[in-house]
Formats: sequence, C-alpha cells, structure tokens
Amino acid sequence: MNPRFGYLCLFDNPTLEAARALTRQLILVREAERMRFDDIWFGERHFDDHFPSGACSVMLGYAAGVTMRARIGSASFLPALRDPIQLAEDVASIDLLTKGRFSFGVASGADFPKQTVNFGVAPEEANERGLEALELVERLLLESEVTHKGKYFQVEKLSLSPRPEQKIPTWIATTEESTIRLAARKGYGLMASATCTNDELHRILGVYRDEAPGADPRLVLARFGFATQERDEAVSIATPYLEDYCAKANAARPEGEALDPQALLSMSLVGSFKEVADRVNSLNEEFGVHGIAMAPTTSQFDTVKRCLAAFVDEIRLRLPVD
Repeated sequence: MNPRFGYLCLFDNPTLEAARALTRQLILVREAERMRFDDIWFGERHFDDHFPSGACSVMLGYAAGVTMRARIGSASFLPALRDPIQLAEDVASIDLLTKGRFSFGVASGADFPKQTVNFGVAPEEANERGLEALELVERLLLESEVTHKGKYFQVEKLSLSPRPEQKIPTWIATTEESTIRLAARKGYGLMASATCTNDELHRILGVYRDEAPGADPRLVLARFGFATQERDEAVSIATPYLEDYCAKANAARPEGEALDPQALLSMSLVGSFKEVADRVNSLNEEFGVHGIAMAPTTSQFDTVKRCLAAFVDEIRLRLPVD
C-alpha cells in the first residue's frame, strides 16, 4: 500500500517576522487541506526565532477549525516540558474539534537541551519524565478517577473533562532502544526525523520488530522535499535552504554531530517528479512506510504552494496503484 502523504509544518521564519510566518503557515494548512493531503503535522520548537512554533496546541486548534478531511497531528509534542493534565485537556479538546481526526505524536526533547533547561527540566531527565507524562496523559484520556503516584507527577482520583472522541493513535519519535521497545509493547507508531539515515531506520525498526514480532510500527517518516519537472531546478531551490537549515541546526548540536547539507540532500525527496516518486516507492518497499511527512525545502510562500501541489498532482500519481 502506498504511504499517506503528509505536510510537515515547521513555521519557517526567514525574515524574523513571527506574525507573518504564523499567518502564512496557517494559510498553507488550508491549501494542504484543499489539495487533499492525508495528514497535516505540526512541529513544536521553543525559543527559536527561525521556527516560532512553541504554542503547538494553538496551531493545532486553528487547523482543526479550517480543515474537514485531513488528519491533524503533533510532530511532536514534548510531554517532558508540559503539565500532563493540561496536555491531556489540550489533546482531548483538539480531538473533539477535529471530530476524531487527531494523531498524537510525542518526543522527549532531550536533543534540545536549551529547551528543557528553560522549562526547568534537566536534559538527562527529559526522556524519563516525558515517558511518565505520556503514561499519565494516556490514562487521563482513557480512564476515570485516575490515581498516579510517580517520580515526577501525582494525581488522585482525577477524571478528565472533556474526553476525546476516539482512542487517539500515538506515535513516538525516539532513537533510544529502551523507548523503542516500550513503543512496541504499547503499540505506539514510530516517527523518524528528516535527518534519520536509512541505516538508523533499519536499526530502529529492527528493535521494534524484535520486541513485538509481527507488529506494525506504522512508521511516519519526515523528509525534506521539493520536486519539479527537471532535477537541476529542484536541487537549485533545495540546496540553499538545506545549507541554511544545517548551519542553524549545527550551532545547537554537540561537536562531532554536525549535519552535512549534501548528505541531507541525498536523503531528501528532492529531484525530478519521476526521481522523487521512485524514491518514495523505494522507501516504502524498504521500510513499509505508513506515512511521509514532507517539509518543503523553501521558505518562500508561493514556492511552498508549488511544492505542495507537485507532491499531490505529480508524485502521488506516479506511485503504483494500490
């Protein structure tokens, strides 16, 4: 089966005008819905002028009101940085507003120590704290009179209101073996970042399937993308964006873990229509991809619209018939 096509909203802000970036991104959400993308995913990032998407719940609530068909998802909420009761209320409300179209993606946030420290969370505790918060959120969404006495959070006979419309599907973005195994036991799907290599994907999926043989990891794979009729044009548009993205990312990464723009380009869905369609098909055959979350490799409003249209009007039509 062909993967679902998703639009990954990163809230690019090249001019450092946050209001403009937010407004344009949410216009593009309506465009993605009109173009019949299957999923619309919102990233969460804090204290970054280039990606002003800290208030992810607000964006998701807006998207719920201007879409009717596409699933709306978090890619990813950071439960370690949130009050799990408030997060459960947000998740339940967004699900009701979407009439059961919400997809709950989470990550630890441990890869962004500046974010965790400013929320009063030690980076080395982020994964453990986030998993406990996720456990509590899930119980509040599903159970009544929840009592939880954990290391970080405590509640006594608490019943959430409102409650969600559906049993909300959960995805987790992680490379930690223990967390992958937990995801497999819990039946969570896996999310992989746009910088996750094929070798790392094989490792992550191997751990998941070792823990839960026969289970479907429902892999949602983020990838940067841009497709045009001719490969050279797509590469010329994508390369400056990826160079700038890597420069910003590397400023916050530990020494020795720098992203290489050319390596990232080779992993991305950038090229001619046929080349990109072939790459999507190859990823699906190799990894059994549930969904592609595509982030356009451009910050220009009109060019993003062109990129989105190409993926549904050109790439999707070149995939094998299910």
